[in-house]
Amino acid sequence: MVERVDPASLRRRIGMRLRHARTKAGLTTNEAAAELGCSRGKISQMEAGMYRFQHRDVRDLLKFYGVPQAERDPLVEKAKRSAEPSWWSPYSDVVEEWFAFFLGSEGEAIREFNYEQLVVPGLLQTRDYAAALAEASRSVAAEDHQEVANLRLERQRRLDDPDPLVLHVVLEESVLWRPIGGVGVLRAQLRRLIEMSALRHVEIQVMPTGVGAHSGMDGKFVLLEFAEFGPGVFLESHPVLGARYDLEDPKLIETYSSIAKALRDEALDQRQSVELMEHVIADLTQE
Repeated sequence: MVERVDPASLRRRIGMRLRHARTKAGLTTNEAAAELGCSRGKISQMEAGMYRFQHRDVRDLLKFYGVPQAERDPLVEKAKRSAEPSWWSPYSDVVEEWFAFFLGSEGEAIREFNYEQLVVPGLLQTRDYAAALAEASRSVAAEDHQEVANLRLERQRRLDDPDPLVLHVVLEESVLWRPIGGVGVLRAQLRRLIEMSALRHVEIQVMPTGVGAHSGMDGKFVLLEFAEFGPGVFLESHPVLGARYDLEDPKLIETYSSIAKALRDEALDQRQSVELMEHVIADLTQE
């Protein structure tokens, strides 16, 4: 896998592991601070992912907590990398704080489940479709439209890696009919979805409008899974209002994992979904 380093994401994940290891060992932050010869506040900041790690501190704490060396070494290596620039740093002018941690996490994920109600998910958008969305957004300044679209396309490179992100999408049927950017842009976008669904690491399902009430009615969400860390769930109400990305609420993650499974069962399978997209393209062509 081509790694997409994100220091904020790494620091938060390492901090979570440090806190878990300390509590498992039955030690207090005061005891950890005494071992490291630092303040209790530094330990708290490290565990919150708000401190720029010295990899030796991570190594010494994990050893003090009794973590086996085979588990320590990968975390120490990640601590070394937590000072590197983020993969998305060239686009930092258009990345809000609420979105930054999610971007970093997505770059490290091995699997993603995405349920979308209004638009095609960013990982599958064409340039014209992404540009039309940026232009329509009240939260994106006119001078940033192109940069926002470029960032969305940069995210998609994760699907082209030698060991690519495994992506499973469920989207509402209404998304197929919404002419974002015009009918021509929508047709090209639907063709893109069909092309992407042919990849073995991408699965796209459509939730028919005729289903009525279903498991995803509470709103769009993204579930991310990782090779070395627990999963995370991303809940977006609206970019203007902010969003929530949570790695530390097992109940929340369990709930949305269950919703994702139900959505996969309730939606059309991939073959039926492709047939529906082909029908929509044919219908749009006649207009």
